[in-house]
Amino acid sequence: MSLEAIREIQSVEAAAEALVAQTRAQTQKVLSEAEHEGTVLLEQGKAEAARKAAEAMAEAEQRAAQRREEILAAAKQNCEALSAQAETHMARAVKMIVERVVER
Repeated sequence: MSLEAIREIQSVEAAAEALVAQTRAQTQKVLSEAEHEGTVLLEQGKAEAARKAAEAMAEAEQRAAQRREEILAAAKQNCEALSAQAETHMARAVKMIVERVVER
């Protein structure tokens, strides 16, 4: 083999090694960028999930407060009805007690 052919082979091998090194560097860069983008997307997803959870919690608390007010209003109405009913029986109860006391 001639010296020129050997140098040509060495030159091609060096160029191939440089190309392999360049390809590895580019691959590493792409992987690093993809990992970074994945991390950013994951954090965005977590933030979005937290925001949606907070919205759902606020909505549930609002519904619970509304239901609480409805229950309290119904309970107040029931108490007022029972009190009114008790008032109607009060006169009769007083009369019965007075009759029993006077009869003794």
